[in-house]
Amino acid sequence: MMADAAVAFVVTDERRTYFPESAALRVDISAALEGPDEPRPVALSGPKSLAYIAYTSGSTGRPKGVAIEHRGVLRLVRGTDYVTIGPDDAFLHFAPLAFDASTFEIWAPLLNGARLAVPRAGLLGMEELSETIDRFGVTKMFLTTSLFQRFVDTPGARPTSLRHLLTGGEVASTAHMARFLQSLPRCRLSAVYGPTENTTFSTWCDISSQEAIGTSVPIGAPIANSSAYVLDAELQPVPPGVSGELCVGGDGVARGYVNLPELTAERFVPDPFCADRSAKLYRTGDRARRRLDGMLEFLGRNDDQVKVRGYRIELGEIECALRTHASVRDAAVVVAVRNGQKEIVAFVVAVPGACADHRDLRAHLMLTLPPYMLPHQILMLGELPLSPSGKVDRAALAAKRVGPEPLAPPLLRDQSVVGLERTIGDIWSELLGCERALDENFFDAGGDSLRLLMLHARLRERLNCDVSVTDLFEQSTVRKLAAFVARSLMPV
Repeated sequence: MMADAAVAFVVTDERRTYFPESAALRVDISAALEGPDEPRPVALSGPKSLAYIAYTSGSTGRPKGVAIEHRGVLRLVRGTDYVTIGPDDAFLHFAPLAFDASTFEIWAPLLNGARLAVPRAGLLGMEELSETIDRFGVTKMFLTTSLFQRFVDTPGARPTSLRHLLTGGEVASTAHMARFLQSLPRCRLSAVYGPTENTTFSTWCDISSQEAIGTSVPIGAPIANSSAYVLDAELQPVPPGVSGELCVGGDGVARGYVNLPELTAERFVPDPFCADRSAKLYRTGDRARRRLDGMLEFLGRNDDQVKVRGYRIELGEIECALRTHASVRDAAVVVAVRNGQKEIVAFVVAVPGACADHRDLRAHLMLTLPPYMLPHQILMLGELPLSPSGKVDRAALAAKRVGPEPLAPPLLRDQSVVGLERTIGDIWSELLGCERALDENFFDAGGDSLRLLMLHARLRERLNCDVSVTDLFEQSTVRKLAAFVARSLMPV
């Protein structure tokens, strides 16, 4: 990152020894502060000067540097319509500096005469966060969606000084929004959306009541000095209600990616809706649609479309369906590979005190999703793992699911019904990744036609008996199949 950004100076202190070798000149801030006063240098920067480079993860493993100009930061925090900022306000600097939410946290107060509150170093628990808010008199702050939901779920996290909370970064839970409004009725709540490439926030929506939430949380309308369009593959607007790619424009659009001209040309395109010929649109890669009331609704990432069993599947749609269950506090869905096959795996965090199991959740999903979108496995977690930026760590979830291939067990010795139930149940668990259940239907447990063929092959290998695929369709539980196989193994 230092080489890519061509860093010339590193402002640090003598305690910082972990910087990599580079040609950058290190400036010891403690020594500089003790030196003689110098006249203030003449400002040479303007609205289109480079303000900072924010690095985001890249699919190749090499971070992508996003070049943000000064006008993007000004558009975020000056003359805004989504947040009011005055000298009586205090903002909490809670996000890591590498996360672009810190741009909002730092410059919203400092460019408007308000205060910036800096908590102690290290991670804060939700109750300590609440205490910190009240101790500093924080009035406005941002939390990622995942941290917001943990905040709402913490009984002791009820700060009295907070007047406006903004949240975004992922699809929000309507239940958490409703509980927040009930527990902190004097605090304004806003949902915000935006990629790093458009200087932190692009759109916003005030969540003022349960009625305003509906069945899903919209991402709203563009913030001041910004634009947002839902376009087709030819960059033409699509009608309301029709999904398309969300493209954002205005003063927040970055210069592009540092040292990546081809990718910049692909994602930062001329804005056909602006009179300024130099204006750019950023193609977010997110899918959205415009509701009849004009509000934008987020539908997921284009690259979240995965192909499993020949079907194109939206993982975000499965997550939304899970969150509508009364016992589900949060959910994340990933694709993992087991036995050489792709599997949809859902991870669910239950509402405290609620009793939810995978059968109940699966039955709930069957009411709204087609069979090919049903998860192969639904796992319960106490919390979803988070990345350093406070978003769900999907790579960590996929790693939880992926394990070594099971070793081939020996041929069946115990041919009693009980022995057959144990053996068939073990095969079932290997293929479906679930606990052995004697009376659960193979297809209700996540089975499909491909796994039925795999079951057929393993039964013939392990039991040394001739069970047809048609038999498996008819004898679709472990108990029924074990009884059927026992009868077929009996001597005539």
